[in-house]
Amino acid sequence: MILFKKLDRYILKLFFITLIVVIISIGVMIIVINLVELLRNFIDNNVPLDQIVEYYLYFGGWVLKLFFPVFVLLATLFSLSYLAKNNEILAMKASGLSLYRITAPILIVVLILSAGHFYYNEYIFPPANKRLVEIKEFNIKKRSKRRYDQVTNIYRQISPGNFYTISVFYVSKRDGKDFKLYQTKNNSLKKLIIASNITYTDYRWVARNGFVRTFEDSVQHSFVEFDSLYLDQIKDKPTDFSRRVGNPEDMGLDGLKEYIALMKRTGGPHIRESIDLQIKYAYPLASFIVVLLSIPFAANPRKGGIAVSFSSGALIALIYFVLFKVLQSAGYNEKVPDYIAIWGVNGLFFLFGLIGLIRARK
Repeated sequence: MILFKKLDRYILKLFFITLIVVIISIGVMIIVINLVELLRNFIDNNVPLDQIVEYYLYFGGWVLKLFFPVFVLLATLFSLSYLAKNNEILAMKASGLSLYRITAPILIVVLILSAGHFYYNEYIFPPANKRLVEIKEFNIKKRSKRRYDQVTNIYRQISPGNFYTISVFYVSKRDGKDFKLYQTKNNSLKKLIIASNITYTDYRWVARNGFVRTFEDSVQHSFVEFDSLYLDQIKDKPTDFSRRVGNPEDMGLDGLKEYIALMKRTGGPHIRESIDLQIKYAYPLASFIVVLLSIPFAANPRKGGIAVSFSSGALIALIYFVLFKVLQSAGYNEKVPDYIAIWGVNGLFFLFGLIGLIRARK
């Protein structure tokens, strides 16, 4: 038992050293590519050095979020291939250890890392990503913040047959102009509220300087003017109208759930976001699945040497990620059921990984 514990520590030490080297080397390469791409913006807009450094600190977090399964895959392939090349795996097998027992510590640790990847993606990365996008939009590309604060032509549905419009809304001021609220029944207009201004005060919407018209059988029934009118039927908040900086899929779990709830409440499209919400649970498992797929290739080098084993494992993992994205896109376009778009590739390749591990030379 003591030997096994030492062996586990030895394998995991090699794995983690390799993982750190892979993250740093590939991460730096991706950062350099991005730096070359944005270099002209940095120079043309005189972006200070401290903001560039801050941007790439947050950008490094984005690289970790997106490419972590690839980093884990490469670390597994390199570390196990290294052990196989030096005949250490062969020696372990000769001492009575099976391939399952040799790779068990890596599989357990990768499963834990997958859980950590999920937590990082949903609770640590989103605030950093928001700052990343703000720096890129406002400091590097010098785009005006006004385009996100001033929103035009707002349309929101309160309930079936009831909706309102606002011509211009200023998010920071919580104030809008040219407000209209329509209440219909059986495709006929029953009430119309028109106001020159609408404001959000004390957690309530107030229409100002307007009038209310009610109709019955397409004939005007009444006309009432008002200085202010509370609109408790509107549940939206001013921030719901703001143009979001960044993409909904980069939100955290809670933020994306709120966004989907808003789209459902207002009749907006939300199929893409609903799929992204489930993918937040599915994608971190990619680390575990690609490792499961690659172990038989890395730990049992065949004719052609380690390079062939490494290439075979990397190719299978590449196919995994490509199919994952293809099914995701098909789900967005409603070409396949959402559960297949989200879990289809994970289920299929998990099955392949188990079969490959069972059939591998023990």
